[in-house]
Order: sequence, then structure tokens, then C-alpha cells
Amino acid sequence: MTDIPASPTGKAPGADGATTGFDALILDAGSRQSLVAARSLGRAGLRLALGECFAECDPDLPVIGFKSRYCARSVVLPSYATDAEAFATGVIEFVSEHPTRVVIPGSDGAIAALMPVREQLAALGSTLALAAEAELKIANDKDLTLEIARGLGIDYPKSMVISDVDEIPELLAGFDFPIVLKPTTSWAPNSTVRLQAVEVIDEAEARTAIDRLLGAGVHVVAQQWVGGDREAFMMFVVDGEVHASIAQVAHRTTPALGGASVIRESTPMPPEIYASSVSLVKAIGLDGLCEVEYRRDLSNHPYLMEINARLAGTLENAVRAGVDFPLLLWQWATGQPVDRIDSYRTGVRSRWLRGDMRWLRDNSRRAGRPDSLPKGRALWTFATEFIRTRHYDCLDLGDLGPFFAEARITLASVRRSRAASPAAGGAAYKGANDVG
Repeated sequence: MTDIPASPTGKAPGADGATTGFDALILDAGSRQSLVAARSLGRAGLRLALGECFAECDPDLPVIGFKSRYCARSVVLPSYATDAEAFATGVIEFVSEHPTRVVIPGSDGAIAALMPVREQLAALGSTLALAAEAELKIANDKDLTLEIARGLGIDYPKSMVISDVDEIPELLAGFDFPIVLKPTTSWAPNSTVRLQAVEVIDEAEARTAIDRLLGAGVHVVAQQWVGGDREAFMMFVVDGEVHASIAQVAHRTTPALGGASVIRESTPMPPEIYASSVSLVKAIGLDGLCEVEYRRDLSNHPYLMEINARLAGTLENAVRAGVDFPLLLWQWATGQPVDRIDSYRTGVRSRWLRGDMRWLRDNSRRAGRPDSLPKGRALWTFATEFIRTRHYDCLDLGDLGPFFAEARITLASVRRSRAASPAAGGAAYKGANDVG
């Protein structure tokens, strides 16, 4: 673990730099959702440390959270992708040296690494701001989640769990292409990168993708592709009771299939989604912050996709719409009464510009595949978004450091993408600091 001095506009640490305490340590500082949490809690007057391990972002580029005026101390940790135990030890060492009331992870990888040391953190007086372990295990496993949904009568796409390549013929016999293949968990024992869902359009692609996912040490959930709107229902639950909620639609994502939201908009609450989401969360027993994701078919019928019990990429838009989930998370984790938020502004729309640029690039490479647009229509959609949307991720006039850091990352992404383009003879470039 390495401490980096605070940004010049941040609150200074103690003179010895070793015993100063913090209200919260927010991890995954390179992600947009962790930045939103830092700004929310910083505006509330809390003293914050932010940590990053560079499992999902480039160590040669700035970390947006470290550049925030609300970051009193920046902490570099070992990567949970290559050594989860060292990552957890680094967090424990920081909390031991700097008494910290709450630890807030922002990714599935950080959550998986910290769950085994939850009691050790508690013994140091620090609360891990997550649901209980048993409930979190269900929420983080797509197969277990669908099993509960099945018992509740909640619709989800036709699905099949694959644990061995010998089951591929059964899949091919029972499903039509395109098929969506999802890892049961995002982080796996045999992988140092986050695993993501992919769509396959023929047998060769299916076999290749299944081999890769099984080889990473996870099972595969195969689902029939559903091509309508993507909707997300975020809520905060205390003792089984909903204290705040918001419905949002993701107009575009990157990657195109189930990736981070690029354009999202707050919408009126659909009654059927509210009812099924609440029943699912109560059946699992989840408390705290969670987001239930759906996708509608072309007949507008919603199908459950997954549930995430952590900070989500749509958090920025939720806060802009009037639902301050990070503050509720702080209240809950510290044992305070949790505020109730009974309404929010609809029609609030925000954009992750770098992600939208990546969506435009990837769309041109995916012609004819599911969730792709003709090139001309895609370019028009991208360009006219500057007229439709006035809120941008990372841009806050009272905290400009992260915006300039994001601009540097975007320029680096563009340069590397060009260098890696087929015309340049390179391999496809994943992106710089691309955290969902």
C-alpha cells in the first residue's frame, strides 16, 4: 500500500501523516461511481480517503477520484485482480493506521476481495458498506438470482446454465441465434480481467466464448437475446423497507451488450418493474443499495437481467435527479436513521462522453450484429446528443480536477485506439481507465 499526498485543494492530513482518521475510504477511485460518492459525501462535510488498485484502469494515466477536491488522501493498493489477499491486507493496514468509519467498495472485484476480511475491519471500528455476506453471494451470482426469480414468477429470458463444453450441443439445439453468454460472476479464479457478457451469432463464436469463460473458472448463463429498452431500478432498502428508489433507462451502453451506461435518463416508475424488483430484493433479503436491471422485448415486456448490490454506473444520473444514494449509504453504514426520498425529477439525462465515443467506434466495427446501428444513423445519434444532453459525467464546476483528468484519459484512449485500429495493423484496444 502506498499513500500519495492529498490534492492541493483537499483537506490536509495530520502532521505525522500516520494517525489522521477519515470518515470513509472510497475504493475504485478510477470509476465514475466512486467519484460521485466522493462528491456527495464531501459536500456533506465528511473527510475522505480514496483508494485505487489499477485492476481496471491504466496506472500511467490520472485517476479521476484522486483529482477531486474532496480527496484528502489518495491511496494506491495492490491489484485485487492479481492478488486479492494483498489488496485486502492493504485496506486493513490503511484502516489500522488511519481510523476509518466506513469502507465503500465500488466494484465486484473489490467486494470479492474484502468480504473475507469483513470481521477484521469491524474489529478495527470500520464498517464495510455492503449487504450481509449470504445475501450478497446470491445477488452476485446470476444463476442463483434467476433461481429466486423463477420461484417468484418474475420473467427472464430463456436461459440455460453451462458448466461443461459437453453441454454445448444441448444449447445449440434449444436456442436460436443470437445468444447472450454471461459469466455467473464478473471476477473469476483463473482471470485477471473482469469478465463480461458477449453475444454470439453462430456456433463457432459460441464455442469460442464458452471455452474462454469456462477456462476462467466460472459457469456460463446462456440467454436468448432480447432487443428492447434497457431499464434499471435503483433502490435503498433498510430492514426490508424501501427508503428511496428511481427508475432509469440506458439509451446506450459500452460494450453494446450489457456494458456501462453511456446515456441514461430518469423515467417515471413503471409499476410492474417496481413490484417485481421489491419482491426480488425482499426474497433475497438484501439491505442497502442495489440496482435491478431489466430489458424489454420488442413487445415492451420487461425481462429480468441481473441485480447489482453496489455502486452502479447510473449513480451520477440518480444523484442529479435528486436521489443522493451515497449519503443514504453513509447513514446506513454508520447506524444513523436513513432519510426517505419519496420523489425524483424525471427526464434528467446525463452522458459519459468517452464511453459514447467508444460506443460510436465499436458500433462501426459491429455492423449487422445485435444492438448495432447503421453507421450513418449512429453518427447522427452521437452528434445530436450534444443538443439533447447537458449533464456530463465527471463535469462539476465546483470540482474541475476530475474533468481535466477524464479529458486526458479520453485523449489517450483516442490515440491508442487509432494506433490499434486494423488500418494501423494493431490489435483492438480495450480502452484506458475504462471502468463501468
